[in-house]
Amino acid sequence: MNSEDINGKLVSDYKKTFSQHIQHAASDDSIRLRLDRSLYDELDQRHVLEYPQCPAGIGLHLIRQGELGLCMMNLTPKFLAPGRYTFLSPFNHFLGLVNISDKLITLGNIQIVIINQDELGLSLRNGETILLDPGRYILTAPHIFVKSTQANAQYIELGTYRRITVPVGFVAVAFDIGKQIIIRPEDTESGPFETNSPTFLFDKDNGFQSVQLQVRELDELKVNTRDGITITAKGLITYRIHDPRIAFMTVQDIHGAVKRAAEAMLTSLFLNAAIDEIAPPVPKKSAGANLINLKSTEDNENFNQHIRDAFLHEFSHKVNQWGIELQDLNIEKLEFDSSVKELLRKRAQARVETATSLANMCSQTEIAMQEANRAKQQAQIQAEASAFVTRTKADADFYAAQQHVEAARLLQEVPLSAQLELKRLDVEIIKATGERTTFMPMNMQIGDIGMSADRGSSLTSSLPSRNRFANLVTVEYYGALGPKAVTSSS
Repeated sequence: MNSEDINGKLVSDYKKTFSQHIQHAASDDSIRLRLDRSLYDELDQRHVLEYPQCPAGIGLHLIRQGELGLCMMNLTPKFLAPGRYTFLSPFNHFLGLVNISDKLITLGNIQIVIINQDELGLSLRNGETILLDPGRYILTAPHIFVKSTQANAQYIELGTYRRITVPVGFVAVAFDIGKQIIIRPEDTESGPFETNSPTFLFDKDNGFQSVQLQVRELDELKVNTRDGITITAKGLITYRIHDPRIAFMTVQDIHGAVKRAAEAMLTSLFLNAAIDEIAPPVPKKSAGANLINLKSTEDNENFNQHIRDAFLHEFSHKVNQWGIELQDLNIEKLEFDSSVKELLRKRAQARVETATSLANMCSQTEIAMQEANRAKQQAQIQAEASAFVTRTKADADFYAAQQHVEAARLLQEVPLSAQLELKRLDVEIIKATGERTTFMPMNMQIGDIGMSADRGSSLTSSLPSRNRFANLVTVEYYGALGPKAVTSSS
């Protein structure tokens, strides 16, 4: 069984023990006035009301309708009904007038009291507390009216009587017979917590304790860092009480204890840190060192996160034994001495300049690498183009060689092809020598070079056939006039 179940059973048993002895006067007809009867009738029934005995219109003291006269007749309290009265006996005294709607009317040992609907009346009878519910009562000593209070008041006290109503988000911490009693809101859902135990103790100023989320501002701390630099720090802690029974039984002034312990823990963490870990290296943003600035901000945040994580880890384990659940720590202020600020400013400026130089070097290196990549790509493209041209030319030469080989093969296999090749060479020779002179082999028939066979003329040579081109005929032309002369040579 956990602590909440134990406490709930303790409260339930306590209410059964002490609440049954509390008396309410709501059903006591001897003192409570009936709703269908007037105050005059109730006082007359109790024989404390006097009516006028003088003739109408005669009397010194006039009591109007809605009023009551107060007098003492031979030391006996009497109320006077509306009318005129004259007191001749020295033992009778007229004391005054009151309105019947007055909340409290007192005459001798008689009290007439009205308890409104939103109130609770408290009275004593022979030292015992009597609760007066809403209504009108006529009390006679030793039953004495003490006071009335708001029915929804969180704490009501009269003598040994205690009445506690716990609002949501709070608990009431009380003690009785050396035992701690934690009264929760659910313990007062069916009705207020009531007791008339003479040993019951409750502090109305500090008895109600909040179990909601608490945000406590720590005092400003001046701490020397590990390297002797004085810093000023201030933080906020967020926590809540998850086990009130342990929290208010284990530690006196639980909220003050949590605050002081948090300040001590935070001081210890800063004592073990160096100024380089705490101070942001670059205090302001510079357009030329964006990357470095971002890294510096991240470093500062990492330090704050490191402090927060270390604080939550160490402090959570400690306060958890007190019934406290730690939520968060925020560093809201972190300052340095004026002498340190100038040092940090110079250091930050030097780091900015270094960061700018590094950024420029990185930019130049990146530009050089880009240019080298572009040159490499251009060289690769040119090499690929040259290789393609060379490959194309080689393919063309290879194709021409194949064609020449095929032509040579045809020349060897077909005689007519050989003659056609000779004629092609003649044509090339003619083109090479111009339009005026033509060299023709003498050992070939005229018909072989394109002349008609039926003309019967031929050119022959007596030279051996082994040298076809030994004797040549030179024919000179003059345009459209035809050949001018034919000469031969060997």
